Amino acid sequence: MPTGKNNEYYRLLLQRWQQRQCSPHEAIELLDYLCLPEADRLLLAEIQAAFEQASPEGDVTGPGERVRAALLTHIQAPATVVPLHKNRKLRCLAAAVVLAAIAVPATRWLHPARNAPLAGTISRHEHDISPGKNKAVLTLGNGEKIVLDSAGNQLPASQGGSAICNQNGVLTYQDRGDQPPVYNTLATAAGETYALTLADGTRVWLNAASSIRFPSAFPGRERLVELTGEAYFEVAANANQAFRISTGRISIDVLGTSLNVNAYPAAATTNTTLVSGAVKVNTAAGSLLLAPGEQSQADANGVQRKQTHVHLSSITAWKDGFFQFENTPLTEVLEQFARWYNVEVIYEGKINNRRFFGIINRNSSLKSVLRMLDANDISFTLEGNKLIVQHT
Repeated sequence: MPTGKNNEYYRLLLQRWQQRQCSPHEAIELLDYLCLPEADRLLLAEIQAAFEQASPEGDVTGPGERVRAALLTHIQAPATVVPLHKNRKLRCLAAAVVLAAIAVPATRWLHPARNAPLAGTISRHEHDISPGKNKAVLTLGNGEKIVLDSAGNQLPASQGGSAICNQNGVLTYQDRGDQPPVYNTLATAAGETYALTLADGTRVWLNAASSIRFPSAFPGRERLVELTGEAYFEVAANANQAFRISTGRISIDVLGTSLNVNAYPAAATTNTTLVSGAVKVNTAAGSLLLAPGEQSQADANGVQRKQTHVHLSSITAWKDGFFQFENTPLTEVLEQFARWYNVEVIYEGKINNRRFFGIINRNSSLKSVLRMLDANDISFTLEGNKLIVQHT
């Protein structure tokens, strides 16, 4: 705690925030206090209650919103993963964490539990589960499967006219144009992620439990890839050769664009979120044009719904090594944890699907994440790879 400033000082800052009287400097000072390991737990509870009681129809440009914005971006230590956007503001605390509630009823914040003992049960053997890692399986054109991981397994020098290499968790294809292309598939299991650079220069980040089928080169009039699960694309511009992503439920026509596609088979909708450029999302029921910041949600019948002004950083944070939640239901929070930590979530009893805000470093162990759930009065038991949620 800064010299000469006690809990009463920060309680006064909280009161000034509640009265919409604190300055931006004071809002950031309050944030800095929340990030301190010695921050008083009772005062943290008061701050949480203040967030929950605030009106959601308040002035979104006022100091309260600046506190919230700061809590989601003003994180102090450098990330332990390589940033994939030079202008990315997300950075992580050295440990697990930072998540903050905002003024929405039934919303919770996830915050550091300061290594407090867990009320929830972490199995009889007190085991922990490590976070996911850079790993995938590459299936070559002849059906041969090669595990890509830190062991640096040997790759063939080329595939269908493209030179290939695997370095630092990125699989790269370079078109040499001397042979017909062949199709390869890159697949991750739960708890795995990998990056890919296609022969045209398009960059792809593959999330856990996902796969992408792609040609080793793109000699034709279009560039077609097939996706299951979730991936982020930075598509190389080529006005003479459209880029198309097929998920089975939808196809997406792209020129030079950055977008996130979430197409897990069990999900109710396939979500296409545009970060930059322009895309057209096609289904059996029709087509939908997206502008940056918009999202298409396509159901099993191909019916699309457009969401405007979505929170882009929460949708794409996974590729930069974070979970980020923005008014996210508990079931969706746990679904993301399940894929990354390769656990099965089982619900017992009544589940109150509360909503959460915040940021967690995906390098955190499962036990660190569960401490945050425990601090939010979520009762659970971890038995092997089964996370049993009793009540919320």
